[in-house]
Amino acid sequence: MNKSAIGCAAAALSFVALVSPAQAMGSSDAYENIQVGVTYTVYEPSFTAGLKATHIGGNDLCQAGTEENVTARYGKSNGRQFAITEGNPMCSDIGVGQTVLTTNIGDAKAVVQAYCDPASTKKCTKADVVRFGGHLEVTLPAAPGLRTTRIWIETFGTKNLSAQQLVQIAKGLEPVNG
Repeated sequence: MNKSAIGCAAAALSFVALVSPAQAMGSSDAYENIQVGVTYTVYEPSFTAGLKATHIGGNDLCQAGTEENVTARYGKSNGRQFAITEGNPMCSDIGVGQTVLTTNIGDAKAVVQAYCDPASTKKCTKADVVRFGGHLEVTLPAAPGLRTTRIWIETFGTKNLSAQQLVQIAKGLEPVNG
């Protein structure tokens, strides 16, 4: 082997040695990476209604000194989609609708609201979540050493999930530090 080939090989090995520790410091799981920076429990969905994640990260809507919220989007903007927002406290507001379902997620009470026309005198039903969009809201328990987490799962757009699918997503949420 000539001297330039040996030099190139040595440089490549040095580069790998420098890069490898940095890669090992972070997880390939975005939810786990967010958990490292907050004191509330971060939850990750095990059921996503067959929709793939298009964004998982923190948001910048929080005031200085407040922990960032988790924001995650699943699905396509021109198709079925939902968003999950997690925090304690929440740094934004969610749409207001009519309550169409209450249920338990473990020991926590969850409420599903449909985004019906507020001017309508018609009472909303669970079916209106598919028609108009809506959200589920629940506060889930803290993992050891962390705080409780307020969670919103919202469906919106032209092809919404059902109230039952929002509940199924919520029931599949698991703390990332398990």
